[in-house]
Amino acid sequence: MKKILTLIIAATVMVVGCSSGKYADKIDKAVHKQQNYQKHLAQEHKGDIEHKFEKKDANIYVYEKGKFVIIAYKPIKNDEEVHYYTYKFINGKAKFIKDFNPKGYSQKHEPDYKEENMDVDE
Repeated sequence: MKKILTLIIAATVMVVGCSSGKYADKIDKAVHKQQNYQKHLAQEHKGDIEHKFEKKDANIYVYEKGKFVIIAYKPIKNDEEVHYYTYKFINGKAKFIKDFNPKGYSQKHEPDYKEENMDVDE
């Protein structure tokens, strides 16, 4: 019985680990773009904007087998409003999509992968 339980736990860990690894490259590219954007935003709007984007403080969603990566986080200091940023992958490169409704999209579609590091009240 103990061996079966250990086997089930090991299999679960492998499945969870593999699913995030499947999209790791795309997530990393979107996160890198977002870090650059946040740095630029902080320089532009001195004071109220967080200086750095940290992946550990964001929710990340992958849709359509890696076609879209949506990043949700709070870029403004002392503000609880969550901002959503969508990246579409074209020829392996992350491109920010300005005119996209990520909240509406996420309500109508199920993510292929999600990493939720903060609570978001919808």
